Parts: sequence; structure tokens; C-alpha cells
Amino acid sequence: MCRSPAAEKLLALYGGAAGFEARSRGTAAQPYCKMPRQITEFLARQGVTSLEHKPALAGEADIDWADLILVMEGVHRDILADKFPQSMRKTQLFLDYCGAGGDLRDPMGKSDKVFEEVLSQIDDCVKKIISK
Repeated sequence: MCRSPAAEKLLALYGGAAGFEARSRGTAAQPYCKMPRQITEFLARQGVTSLEHKPALAGEADIDWADLILVMEGVHRDILADKFPQSMRKTQLFLDYCGAGGDLRDPMGKSDKVFEEVLSQIDDCVKKIISK
């Protein structure tokens, strides 16, 4: 409901015309949760017009559909490895894939400044993904 949907929306914005597709899925997603205000405001400033998002758990069909699975934290990779062992051949940490390295901190419950920093990291990384 936070980092992953932001990355999905930014990938569609910056790379949709070039054929990039993404599905935001979680390892503990609750379908009744909404993206935090800080996320929707940041995305709107970037030019995202479709701000709707319904959190969903990663499933077998999502794993099979994906060419690449980018997770925000190592614990997400571990959960996917346990539930979907076949996912490991195509799973990487989001920041590692972008060349920044490590886990992307979770801004939930933190200040607007932390949200802004994390979202700027996501924005920069998505642009790098598209340029690869």
C-alpha cells in the first residue's frame, strides 16, 4: 500500500509507452488499506493521474507472469522464497537492481520528510530501471 504501488504507478508513468508493465503485490497486503496521503500527493506532483490502488497479496499467477520481481526488503524476498521457491531465479532487491543497494526503508508511521526521501529514491530507481 506504500512503496510498491508508488513504484508501479511511476513505472507506468515513465515507461508505459515503452511497454513496461508492473503489478504491485505484497507479502502482508490488506485489501481494505489505502495508499497514505504522502504517497498520493507525491505521485500527483509527478503527474500520475490514476491514484487508485487495491492492495493484493502476491500469488502464483503473479510470480509466473513476472519477468522480474523487485522486492523492497530482504524479508520480502525470504517470504516469497518460502511460498514460491520458483520466484528466486527472478527476484532481486529493488535498490540492488538500481545500483543503490540494500533494503528500501519503510516510511509508514514516519514523518512527511521520510516519505519524501523514500519516494524520491523510488522515483530515481524507476527511472534507472527504464533506462536499462
